[in-house]
Amino acid sequence: MTIFFKNSQIQIYRRRRKGSSDRYGMSATFTAYNADIQPATPERIELVQGRFGATFTAFVDATVDIKEGDQVLTEDNKRYSVKGVQKWQNAGLLDHIELVLVSQDA
Repeated sequence: MTIFFKNSQIQIYRRRRKGSSDRYGMSATFTAYNADIQPATPERIELVQGRFGATFTAFVDATVDIKEGDQVLTEDNKRYSVKGVQKWQNAGLLDHIELVLVSQDA
């Protein structure tokens, strides 16, 4: 069950090692997830030392495997870097994950 309104479908990219070398690259997890991406509040922007128009808050299901440092690509080719991940569970809440995203396009 979700508590957010889907306004985007995202694909997650994670930094992975290329073969046995010391080189790394971003590769897709090949799964699309529903997400609600909204502009961040002024308080959130100040907290993460972000910029207006480039910092966003997103909500995804609690089952999504996402970590700080991942990148998110929307279906309209907007790319975001994941700067924060907060899991909300129990405490009378419906389980979900709240993300802090920084636009890579701005």
